[in-house]
Amino acid sequence: MNFRKLLLITFSLILTKGFLFAADNTPSFKLYGFVRSDFYYNSRQNVEAIDGTFHIFPKPIEISNGIDKNAVPNSEMISVATRLGIDFKGTPILGAASSAKIECDFAGISTSYYLIRLRHAYFKLNWANSELLVGQTWHPLFGSVMPTGPSLNAGSPFQPFSRSPQVRFKQNMSESFALIASASYQMQYMSQGPLGSSASYLKNAMLPSLFIGAENKTKYWTSGLGADVKTIKPAVATITSVSAVAYTQYVDKNIQIKAKALWGENLSDYLMPSGYGVTDSINGQPSYTNFNIASSWLNIVYGSKVQVGVYLGLSQNFGTNKPLVANSSNKFTAYGYGFYQDSQLLLDQLIRVAPHVTYNLTNFKFGLEYDLTSAKYGTLKANGLVSNPYNVNNHRVVASVSYLF
Repeated sequence: MNFRKLLLITFSLILTKGFLFAADNTPSFKLYGFVRSDFYYNSRQNVEAIDGTFHIFPKPIEISNGIDKNAVPNSEMISVATRLGIDFKGTPILGAASSAKIECDFAGISTSYYLIRLRHAYFKLNWANSELLVGQTWHPLFGSVMPTGPSLNAGSPFQPFSRSPQVRFKQNMSESFALIASASYQMQYMSQGPLGSSASYLKNAMLPSLFIGAENKTKYWTSGLGADVKTIKPAVATITSVSAVAYTQYVDKNIQIKAKALWGENLSDYLMPSGYGVTDSINGQPSYTNFNIASSWLNIVYGSKVQVGVYLGLSQNFGTNKPLVANSSNKFTAYGYGFYQDSQLLLDQLIRVAPHVTYNLTNFKFGLEYDLTSAKYGTLKANGLVSNPYNVNNHRVVASVSYLF
């Protein structure tokens, strides 16, 4: 045996031994995800995201040369919702079981589609009766109850929709009952303001969004409630907003009944038609007042292999806490989804009825949904309500096909 061959064998044994040793301490992982394509048709232009696959609400009437420029149908097929994730399980840390998740899709950011977008990135430590999560995942207002259906928007804008960087602690008080507290920041889902959509308003206020809640979970039932407090600083003055949520669901093999209700202030960072407006000035600087909104939804699904269901949503604007003050052009200034500064139109009410059918196999899913969303717009008044209201409707059809792995 020559020297080169001996050296090669020795080096291979060292690598093999090192690999085996490292494998004992390397986290195990599981790859998951799906390849998904969506086709949609809208009878009207909409406020939307991800090139229209994420539908929010129909746009108001906008007359140009005697024609409503938003009364234009559109359709498209797109596959950017394709998703890839990795779940990790590691060795114990500080007496706790450790795990982590990384998940992404190809929806990009803003209007740059087809780029990889981070969805979840966090680690968890689980002790016997408590859990610590650090990283980005669903905001607690989104919670553990979300609707079942083919649509990518998960019930938005009736469902508060946000993934946020956070530190979250869960304490199990019994086998079924737990208390939850979190401090979160903004990244992809941000507040509206003078600079548009930006995380700087929360950063400049020097405080995270704070949530506290309670949840009871049994074999079939999950129910909970919580409250969230958020302070942002759009310019010199700050504004604090408070929101409260309650939810419940019953899920067994063949039936799912889910419901959520929310009362909130300034919820534009959850893709909801809510925000804040300029009120009286202090030392020449604008101060702000919240718009109040109530939103609720009900989702009923029957079946297993073939599922039929319906999603019902309702949201209502309840005005501002203090009167708005007009600017030098005799217009009110407000920030948030559903308000149009130039026309002074405000989205006052939303109603959605969306029946669907889904066909499920082990590695295949096909869904078809019809969505009727009716939006009531009106001219903004000083109390945050509207005058001269009218309705616009969007008829939407979505067909989704996924290969799951």
